[in-house]
Order: sequence, then C-alpha cells, then structure tokens
Amino acid sequence: MSRYVNVPGKTWVLDTDTVYVPMCWKVQHWVGLAINISLSHIEILDPYPPLKYDRQVEKPICDMFPYVVKNLCPQASQQQGASPYTWNRVKDIYLNQRSGDCGPVSIKFMEIHSAGDPDPHMFGLTDNHVDAFRKQYALDLYRGLVMPLYFPARSL
Repeated sequence: MSRYVNVPGKTWVLDTDTVYVPMCWKVQHWVGLAINISLSHIEILDPYPPLKYDRQVEKPICDMFPYVVKNLCPQASQQQGASPYTWNRVKDIYLNQRSGDCGPVSIKFMEIHSAGDPDPHMFGLTDNHVDAFRKQYALDLYRGLVMPLYFPARSL
C-alpha cells in the first residue's frame, strides 16, 4: 500500500482521494475496502455480509487507519488528526453464496466502484458474471506470471 500511494510527485489527499485495498478477515473471507482519505471514510465492499457483524468490523478498521495514514503520509495526518474513520457497508450489491468466490468478487467490486459503478452495477452481478471474470483473472495471471518465464524477451 505504501508504494502505491507514495508515488514520487504525488501526495495523499491532493492527488489521491480513494485507495482500494483487499482485506482478508480471519484467513477465510475477502472484502474490498474503498478508503476515501480526504473524507476519512471507508466503504466496505463485502460479497457476503452475513459472515461479519458490524461491531466486529467498526473498531479494528476505523481505529487503525488514522495510524496507517500517519505512518504513510504525514501531510495527510496533519490535516485530519488521529480521529477514527467512519465506515459503511455498501448495500444492495451481489450476494456471493458460493464458497471460494469472495476474493475475485471483492476485486471486481473494487473495479466497479472505482469506475463509478457502471452497468451491470455491483447489484447486477450474477453467478455467470463471476464465472466469466474468474476465468479472465486466471488468464491475466497466467499471462503476467507464467508466460514471461517461458518467453522473457517477448513482451505480451
């Protein structure tokens, strides 16, 4: 996260409003976080909210981020202080009831959210959409990680 937001010539709040971070809860469930630094607000993009209760989410995440910001970006923390972030779960989104899909679905939620929630929207995703983008993610990973091992001189 530090390398992403501390790009030379860029600063938090001025050049970066929202940072998207995947987070794994209890080594079993992935969610996406849309962290709006200028508003000190976190939107939780959770593909299966029944696994976590609100009280379990609020304290650790909201209390932790002011310290993360302070360590990664002192100029932003000077403006905001050490007050906890606010948060909400994004509602009316696709509910993933299949085991093993929460990681890819969380990534897709972050992609859709960062683009302004265009069609099919986070609530319009279906199991067929999930199957299709899981296949695309696998191809992207293969192309980016495996292919360069066999063809290092070729740019793909």
